[in-house]
Amino acid sequence: MEAGKIYLNGTVRDVHQGNFEIPVTGSVKIGVYFKEITVTASEDPELRDPAVGIRNYNEPGAGRLQYRLSWGFVAEGVAGPNSELGEFFGVYSVESGVLVQKALAPQMDSVSTALARYDNESNGSYLVRGMGVTCLSSSGTEQVFTVNEGKAHVNGYEIELAYSLRARFDNETDLQTVNSDPYLFEGDFEGKMTIHLNHTPLASVTSVDATVQKTANITHGSYSGAPDPLPSASVVDIVQVRQGPTVYVKNTDYRLTASRADWSLSGAEPSPGSTYEVTYRHMTKLTPTNINDTGFTISGAVDGTTVLVTYTWKMPRYDLITIDSDGIVRRVKGLAHEWSPAVPKAPTGQLVLAQVFQDWTTDQKPKVTNNAIRVIQMADIEAIKSMILDLYYMISQERLKNDANSGDPSAKKGIFVDPFFDDDMRDQGIEQTGAVVNQCLMLAIRTEIHDLAKDQKVYMLPYELEPIISQELQTGSMKINPYCAFDPIPADVTITLNVDHWTDIEIQWLSPETYRYCYYYRFVGR
Repeated sequence: MEAGKIYLNGTVRDVHQGNFEIPVTGSVKIGVYFKEITVTASEDPELRDPAVGIRNYNEPGAGRLQYRLSWGFVAEGVAGPNSELGEFFGVYSVESGVLVQKALAPQMDSVSTALARYDNESNGSYLVRGMGVTCLSSSGTEQVFTVNEGKAHVNGYEIELAYSLRARFDNETDLQTVNSDPYLFEGDFEGKMTIHLNHTPLASVTSVDATVQKTANITHGSYSGAPDPLPSASVVDIVQVRQGPTVYVKNTDYRLTASRADWSLSGAEPSPGSTYEVTYRHMTKLTPTNINDTGFTISGAVDGTTVLVTYTWKMPRYDLITIDSDGIVRRVKGLAHEWSPAVPKAPTGQLVLAQVFQDWTTDQKPKVTNNAIRVIQMADIEAIKSMILDLYYMISQERLKNDANSGDPSAKKGIFVDPFFDDDMRDQGIEQTGAVVNQCLMLAIRTEIHDLAKDQKVYMLPYELEPIISQELQTGSMKINPYCAFDPIPADVTITLNVDHWTDIEIQWLSPETYRYCYYYRFVGR
C-alpha cells in the first residue's frame, strides 16, 4: 500500500506506506488502523522545560495527543498486522484475492449520495450486465462458486467486477436423525441385502439393529426345571432345542424367559448336567458396508425379519448468492425441510444473483438458477409494447367474431342477417339444397366416393343378365304325410299395447360434404 492521505475523524491525515500479505480465499477488508495515544514527558524528554537557570527547568510539560495510522486488513478468521494499533477503518474490499472496484471517490459527495438514494428508492438493486453464477465444485466440506465479471447497482451505488471472482462457502448441511427406521430383510444367494433408505442423501449411519440366528451348546443346570441362560442378550425366539435324536417341543417342554431356556414346564427336559444344542434368534448390531448416498449393504440377518436403522440424512435447502454494496459475495442460507424447503429472502442492502438448490448429492453439483433482477433496456420495453398491442388486436378480433355468432340474426328493421359461419341460422324445417362453405352460400354437392384400391370389390357398368345355359328339368314330388296325422298348430296371439307414435326427422346438412369436395378433392386429384 502506497503512502497517501485519508479523511478520518474530521480531518485529512497522512498514512505511511505499508506491506503485508492477505489471504486469497474469503472476504478481506483493507484499510487503516487508527489509534489515539497520549505522550508525556516520561516517553518524550523534549516535553520537559528547556529554560536553564529558572525554577521550572527540566520540569515535565503538558502531554501531547498523538494519532497513529498504519495500513492493515481484516479477514474472516485471520488477524491482520497492526491489529493492536487501534480501531480499524475499511477502505478497499477484496473477494477471493480479487480487488472489488467500486465507483470513483466523487461518488461520496452529497450529489452522488442523493442520486444513489433516488436510484435505490425508485428502482431498488438491479443487475446491469454479467455477474452470472456457476458452481465450480462441491466437495464434502465446501462449495466453490464463480461470479463472472459485470456491473450492478446495489443500494444505488455502482459495483463493477473487472474480473470474475470465486466464492468459497462451507457446506453447513442441515441434518435430521431418523430413529429405528424399519426395513424387511430379504437376502440374496450370498445372504446380503442392499438397503435403500427412505431419506437421502445419507450423512452417517448410527446403528443397524437386526435379528440373527445362532446355534450354541448349552449345559443344563444341576437340578430339574433349572433355567439355562443363553450366550447372547436380547434373545427374541428359540427356534429349536435338540439333544441327540430328541427334539424338544416349544411351550410344552421349555419356553423362553428373559433370554433363558426355562425348563420349569411339566414336559420332558435334558438330564441335569448334560449338554444340548439350542438354535435361537437374537437382536444385534450389524456393521454396514458399501455406504453411499442412498444406502448400504448388510449381511447375516434372518430373512423375513425387520431391520431397524438409525441414521442421519441431509435435508434439502434453498440458498441465495448475493452481493452487497461493498462488492462482497455472500451466501444466504434458507430453511431446510424434508420435502418442501422454503426460499429465503435477501437481507436489505443485498442484490440476489442466483438461487441455489442444495440436494447434497455427492456426485452432483447443486442446481444454480441465475434469477437476478436485470435492468430493462428501452429497446426491450418497445418490443414488449408491440407484443401487447398485437395481443389486444387479436383479442378484439376474437370478440367481434363471438359477437357475430351470438348476436340476434334479425336487424332492427326486420332484415334477416346470416354471416354464414355455419348452418346454425338456417331453417331446419325446410329441406335445404344449399351449402355454407367458408362463409359463402353455394349449391350443395352430393358425392359418393369409391376407392378401388382400398378393397377387393369389383365395380362394373350397368348390365342385364341374359341366360346362356339353362336347366329346366326337375324331379317329381310326393306327400310325406298324406293323412295329416299330426296335432294342429297352436293359434298365434298378438297383444297390441297402447303406445305413442312420433316421427324423428334427422337433417343431413350437405355443407361439410360440399366443403370436402371443393377444397380437398380438387387439390388431391380425387
